[in-house]
Amino acid sequence: MRRAGCWTKGLIVLIALIVLLVAADFIAKAVAQGEVASQIQKQGFPKKPSVSIEGFPFLTQVASRDFQQIKLSSSNIPEGPVKISRVSATMTGIHLTGGFTKGVIDQLNGSILITFGSLGKTLNSQIGPLGSLVGDSGLKLSAAGSDEIKASLDLLVASGSATWKITRPNGQEVQAQLVSSSGVPSDLLGSLRSFTVKIPKLPYNVKIDSVHITPEGIVGRISGHDLPFGS
Repeated sequence: MRRAGCWTKGLIVLIALIVLLVAADFIAKAVAQGEVASQIQKQGFPKKPSVSIEGFPFLTQVASRDFQQIKLSSSNIPEGPVKISRVSATMTGIHLTGGFTKGVIDQLNGSILITFGSLGKTLNSQIGPLGSLVGDSGLKLSAAGSDEIKASLDLLVASGSATWKITRPNGQEVQAQLVSSSGVPSDLLGSLRSFTVKIPKLPYNVKIDSVHITPEGIVGRISGHDLPFGS
């Protein structure tokens, strides 16, 4: 009976230790995720993102100073007149050389999204002479192919449409050039005959590789490798 009682007590102690270790692991991970998010914001990202450090246990990754994967995301990011609807990225192979503030990232892949709703609000405010004629629902954007956006204009006096071709002149901007219009003279579109959408500074100076149009809006693909961070 004594031996059985000792085994029971030992098992209880063991379970308690495991629970404490798991709790410590989750607490340490939560603190580290907050620190990583703060460091990304300090590098010029407009707002503090959500960060998730993958893998368990976390403390063994801290001991080795190597992390398999870190995911980050953010939404409704202000950038000039346009609000970036979503940014998401996955970093793999993160090697620390100084706390959570310095190291190298083997690979980063992700995407940004500017929804048609977000872009439409911006265009509606910049539509020039037609602004007083377009109601709240008078400008509707949709995909017109992998690199074109179509706008349906419902004016108080007429209706028409316009189509822009989307290009990426450099890693921090997306440019739109009017290619056709129907029912609305192109000169009435004012500054919207061509316009530029600025992209917020992305973590670790990552640039946009490509852009394409989806039913949701403009999607930009981002990537980078061997990215140093910290100082």
